[in-house]
Formats: sequence, C-alpha cells, structure tokens
Amino acid sequence: MSETNKRRRIPTRLYPRDLYTKLEFDKVLELLTEKCYSPLGKQLVQKIRIQNDAERIERLLAQVSDFKQLLMVEEKPFPSHNYLDLKSEIDLLNVSNSVLNEQQLFRIFQVLQTVFEISRYFGREGDEKRERYPALLSILKDLNFQQDLLHQIKNIIDENGKIRSDASKELLNIRRAINSQFTDLQKKFNAVISEYKKNNWLADTVETVRNGRRVLAVKAEHKRKFRGIIHDESNTGSVTYIEPDSTLQISNAIVELQMAEKREIYRILQTLTAFIREHTEDIEHYQRLLGVIDFIRAKARLAWDMNAHKPFISNTKTIEIYNARHPLLFLKNKAEKKETVPLTFELSLANRILVVSGPNAGGKSVMLKTVGLLQLMLQSGMLVPTNDHSVMTIFRNMFVDIGDEQSIENDLSTYSSRLKNMRFFVEHADAKTLLLIDEFGSGTDPALGGAIAETILERLNKKFCYGIITTHYSNLKVFATDTSGIVNGAMAFDYRTLSPLYKLEMGKPGSSFAFELAQKSGLPKDLIEEAKRRVDADYKEFDELLSKMRKEKQAIVKKERALAAKNVQMDAMLADYAKLKEGLEKQKKEIILETKEKALTFLQEANRRFENKVKNWNENKEDKQLIRKIKQDIEKDKEKLNKHVEILKDKLYYRDTDKPIKVGSYVRLRDGKEIGEVLELRKNAAIVQFDRLKTHVKLKKIVAVEAVEPKEEKKSTSYYNSLQASAEFDSNIDVRGMRREEALSVVESLIDKALIYSVDELKIIHGIGDGILRKAIRRMLKSYKQVQEVRDEEPQYGGQGVSIVALQ
Repeated sequence: MSETNKRRRIPTRLYPRDLYTKLEFDKVLELLTEKCYSPLGKQLVQKIRIQNDAERIERLLAQVSDFKQLLMVEEKPFPSHNYLDLKSEIDLLNVSNSVLNEQQLFRIFQVLQTVFEISRYFGREGDEKRERYPALLSILKDLNFQQDLLHQIKNIIDENGKIRSDASKELLNIRRAINSQFTDLQKKFNAVISEYKKNNWLADTVETVRNGRRVLAVKAEHKRKFRGIIHDESNTGSVTYIEPDSTLQISNAIVELQMAEKREIYRILQTLTAFIREHTEDIEHYQRLLGVIDFIRAKARLAWDMNAHKPFISNTKTIEIYNARHPLLFLKNKAEKKETVPLTFELSLANRILVVSGPNAGGKSVMLKTVGLLQLMLQSGMLVPTNDHSVMTIFRNMFVDIGDEQSIENDLSTYSSRLKNMRFFVEHADAKTLLLIDEFGSGTDPALGGAIAETILERLNKKFCYGIITTHYSNLKVFATDTSGIVNGAMAFDYRTLSPLYKLEMGKPGSSFAFELAQKSGLPKDLIEEAKRRVDADYKEFDELLSKMRKEKQAIVKKERALAAKNVQMDAMLADYAKLKEGLEKQKKEIILETKEKALTFLQEANRRFENKVKNWNENKEDKQLIRKIKQDIEKDKEKLNKHVEILKDKLYYRDTDKPIKVGSYVRLRDGKEIGEVLELRKNAAIVQFDRLKTHVKLKKIVAVEAVEPKEEKKSTSYYNSLQASAEFDSNIDVRGMRREEALSVVESLIDKALIYSVDELKIIHGIGDGILRKAIRRMLKSYKQVQEVRDEEPQYGGQGVSIVALQ
C-alpha cells in the first residue's frame, strides 16, 4: 500500500462525540433516511461516515449531482421498485442442499428484473444519456448482468410468483390431469345435488369443503339416507357434511395427483435453486448495487428539496460560501412559505479565522451551525444548500464548542468544561482543522475570560487552523483587527428598529447593542442611564464607536442602493437607446438592400433591352427609319434610368423629421419605406405622389422626411476585408496554462472583437484547477454591460472548466 493511500485512510476526527447532535446532523440523516425507498439505502445512511479524501468526496458529490439532474430533466422515470433485501435468501443459498420456495425465488426475480431495467435505462454505448451522467454511470461499470439467470427464473416463475405449468413437461401433464378430474368431479356433484334437492334433503348451503374434500351439506334428519363418508357436522348439529360415495374415487385421484404435483414442484425448485446458488456472488453484488443507488437517489431527492448544489472543492484551503442556508431552517421556512436569509462569507490562507460579534438573537449561533452542518454534509457526500459557484475545502479534523457543557456527573461547570474543550483544541488543532466556537470565553469574569480567550485564539492562529468564533468580548474584536490571519465579522442590525437582520457582514466588528435592546425591552430609562455611567469609559467609547460605524455603514448602503437604482434606470434608458439605434440601423440596411436589389433588376432589364437594340442595329444598318427609332428608345431608357436613380437616392438619403407636413414636403408611410411628395393638403389628409402613383392618404399615416447629405461610400476592398475578418473570427479561446494577467488580456481582446463583429456567444476554456483563473475571468466579465449571461458548459463538454458568454 502506498503512502498516499495510507494517508487517505486516516479517519476524520470529530470532537466532541455528540457533534452530530450539536450541529443537528442527526436530523439531516433522519430526513435522508425518509427519502430512501428500501432498507438497503437506510442501512447505508446508518453507516455514513465523514470522509476526508477529496477525490472520493468529489466522486460521491458528482454521483448525487448527476442523479439530481436526472430526476429534474428526464421524462422517463428511473426504476424505483423492488429494492428488496435478500439477506434471508442469500443466507439460505449459502446452506448446502437448501431449497428456495416460490416466494423467495420470486423476490430474487424481482431484484434481477430491477437491476436489468437499470442497466438498460442508460441505453447502449454512445447513447446521449450515458454522456450526460458519467459519474452515475460509473457505478454500473463493473456490472456484469447475468441475463441467463433472469430468463431461467422467468421460465419457472410466473408474474404472480407461482410455478408455471410449463416449468416441466411432467408438471404440465399432472396439472392437465388434475383439471380433467376436477371437471369430472363437478359433473358428478351437479348430478347428486340435482337429485337430492328434489327430495329437500340438502341445507341452504348446498356444498362446502371439509378436510380438503368437497362435501354436501345434508340436513341431519336425512343423513342416513346418504351413501358416503361423514367428514363433519355444524355447531348446532343440524347439518352433516357428507362426501358422496359416487365422488370418492375421483377425489382420491385428485389427491394423488396433487401429491405428485408437490413432488414435481419440489424437484423443479431444487434444480432451480442449485442453478441460482452458482450465482450467489452476482446476487450479492446486485443487492449492494441497489442499496448504493437507493442511497444516492435519497441524497439527490433531499438535495432537490433543499435546493442544494455541488460546490467547487478547493485544494488550497479556500472557502467562498455564497447564499448558504441552514438546511433544516430552510425546509421549515419553505413549508411555512417564509424567506430564509442566506449566508455569504470567505475564508482563505490570509484570513483563516473569522471572529463574529453582534447582538444576542442576531443569528450568530445559527450561522455557526450552518457552516458546521454544511461541512458535515459535504464530507459525507451530500450536496449543500448554497449557490453552485461556492468554493469549499476538506478538513481532517472538526472541533466544535457549542452549547452548555455543564456536567453534574463529572463535577464540571460550564466554564470548566469549555476550558477542557479549549485544551483539546490547542493540543490537537492543525492546518487541516476546522474550529467552531460559540460565545468564546464566556462563563466567567469577563476581564479574565477575555484574556484567556485572547491567549487561546493567538495560539490557535499560530497553528494555521481555520475557524469561526462568536463573541461579545471587545478585546477579541481588537485582537482580530490587529492580527494577521484573523478577520472580524458582524451580524447586521437595524439601529432604527433595533431589530436583527440575520446577515453576516465581513471586515468590521459588531456592537452588542446592549443598551438599545434594554431600551426596546422596556427597562426604565433612568435605570439604563445609570448603567451607562457605570460602564468603563474606554469600553463605552469603543462600543459607541462600533455602533456609530454600523449606522454610518447602513447610511452608505442606503445611498448605494439608491445609486444602484439610478444606474438600473440609466441602463434601461441606454438599452432603449441601443434598441432604437439598432432598429434604425436595421431599417437603413433594409432600405440599402432593397435599393440595390431594385437597381440591379432595373439595370439587368436595361442591359437586355440595349443588347436587343444593338442586335437590331447590326442587322438593319441600312434601315435609317429603324435606326432613328432605336436611338429614340435608348434616349427614353436613359431618361427612365436617371429618374429611377433619383428615386432610389431619395430612399437612401432621406430621414424622418418632426417638421410639419405641407405642400411640397417629402413624406413616407409610417409602415412603409416609399418616399413621396405632398401635392395637396386637405382637412385630415393629403394627396401624395409616390413615383407614378398619386394617392389620398390620412395625415396620421404619414411622416415628414428630410434630405440627408450622402456619406462617401467606403471602398469595396475595405468592406470585403471587414467581412473577411468577421468570417474568420474564432469565438472559442483556450487560456489554460496562461498567467492571470495574460489570460485576462486575451479574454478582453476577444470580447472587444466579438462586440465589433456582433457575435452572440463566446466560449472561454480556462480549466477547473483551483478556480482562481475562472473566478478572475468571471469577475472581469461582470464589468461588461454587453455580457448578458455567463454559464458553465454542459458537463460532457467541460462543465465548470468552460465558461459560455452570451452577449447582447
């Protein structure tokens, strides 16, 4: 075994033992268990372990992500029936000469049928569905399904779990003989019943079955008139059940045939069991496969409910959480149709430990539990309720100090138990450890507790561990401000309403708002003022400074929102302008195209007529009268051509104007492009000359136009070069292996050219790696207003390693 594999086998260290309960991971596992269809999946939920092998976690997350996608987009449902536990059947197969009964064989058949349907679900090699779900399909890569086993059982057991009559030739003959005997028995019984009914010897219930034999219900007073065997009598003794003498032979024959049928069925079951026993290992493999699939599907179904996604796994210990939600709180609020305030924060090598402060009931503990719970979910192979571009990392140790650890049995106070936890943290924390500590340093004298907490924090920081710590102690806020590797954070608070906003804001410490909350709670004002006077001046000044900073920040945020609203309005106006400009450009292009088409058609016709005239000229040079006529026709065509050119120029070099329409004005129809001259004005209409057509038009349907100086035509070579450059433009670019600055420069050049050539979509291949290049490129793309959308490529074409950029 390699050294790498040995390291990967090191289990994740969780502290304390009840960490699952403290972070409510046990409740998430209960929800996951409910999503399982079978005991097989539920057993795997009970065996779930927190992994620390990044490759294995990536594989598990990819499988769940594939299954979630499958559930969301595929019309054909994934096979979800008959995920049966075959433990008793497998145990019996491992016993020599044992024989499975019909029900046990049928259960095995149902499992085989389900596995067969799963193997066929993804189609054959090259099927598009196989390419869409590579991670999920990898589970089936070692599946060698034994169709012979399925067919063999299917030839013996019918769809109701019973032995088929044609399971053997002997069984078929026996069952045919039984049916024949039953037919004869029916005839005999009908004859006897008909005879005895006439004599009124039978009870109301004419016949029944006793001791497995068909008998008549005879009134007790007539029983001695019957020839046959008495099998039973009613509770009251008024009815005697007698098997007629005439049916005894047939009934005996039926019993013998049924015994032969049982012997033949046992022989068939024995033979089939022996055949199946050779495939016991295959059946065990199918059993495990169904358990794994049910387990993964349960994760996917829960992820769908939680709106959970697969984050990017960083190997550089970078954490970028965007819009995370506590899964249990999210589901509760979702059921009650309430919003859940999301959590966004970052940790990195430069800022590894986050010290969060703020008022009580402001959401600090929920934030802490959210981070811990999401980390447990991630490292157990579950998708997490965050945005899909979030970045998380893997830890080998998770240490938590949340809640009251007071122990009467061990004679430990809350603070003593917390010091015990801190000792464990200091001794065992390292760079692969995540710490979550709630109300750090509390439980004793604030001055002393704060000093001890600061010392412990300094020691933990030197171990380069990661963590989130909540506190009210001012010295810890100051220490975080002055110490590299530690960053402050605050739970947002609305100072006007004195209400928590449950949002984490990075970079600044928060105030506890103790006096404000005391005032809101209704404490007497004089009592609060007296308390303020007793507070240490430096502490009071510090807390007031924090409070002032919070107020100033909220004011700035308000102004930023107002400015953002104005920017949105400005962007809308610019968009309208761009749309209008685009419409005008499009209209201009249409007019030019129409003009060129008409000119070409006219010139082609003129050329054809001219060639005919030249031909007539050459053929009739001596006919002077004909020559004069040809010259006159040429002059007329020349005049028409000039006039047509002038009309086309009118179309090219006129634009709409808001000037009033008067006689002599040039106008066009609002829904057309033809230019005409106003000859006469009437009440609400005008007489307009359009080329050779004079028409009566309502004023509201025309708009005045004015002449525009024609721009000098660009040389055809320039136009050709532009078209050639546009055609040769490559909308795909690969920046893998480039430095950040080099890649950004190349992408910027690509976008500029794309905007010039009116390209709608770009593809940027940057690879996955640590995500630094992807993040930098996407941050730059956000600065372009013309970028409408940036999304990941389809998984089979590169996924997160390729960014698709849609341009407006």
